[in-house]
Amino acid sequence: MTTKIGHIFTIEQAKSMLPLLRLIVTDISLAHRELTERKSNLRRMLRRHEGKSRFQVYDAEIIEIQEDLKVESAHLEEYVSELEQLGVILRSAHEGIVDFPALIDDMPAFYTWQMEQSDIIDYHWADESTADRKRL
Repeated sequence: MTTKIGHIFTIEQAKSMLPLLRLIVTDISLAHRELTERKSNLRRMLRRHEGKSRFQVYDAEIIEIQEDLKVESAHLEEYVSELEQLGVILRSAHEGIVDFPALIDDMPAFYTWQMEQSDIIDYHWADESTADRKRL
């Protein structure tokens, strides 16, 4: 996996951003989980009523849910855009994993932080995924 690296963070710069990122990533993770659950519920509802004659009230409810999901998806995209503007990369909305572009030993890398962590403790090389993280 290769990613275009814009801003390069020192470990100190990355750590100084954690208070703000905790807020944003917590919002992203919660919004992502709620959105995923609501989409799943909508799919179940549609399957349950598949083949049955539907009433206009039911159709209106489905349309309302779909519109709500569009709005929630747009909010989630705004959060992700906010992270991108800060120069960091969201790797997993569900798990709250963020990468900070960095140079380690003059090689492209990423410091990685996960929502539950109190500090940045991992990194991975630019050509590796977050699953290949190593301890700093």
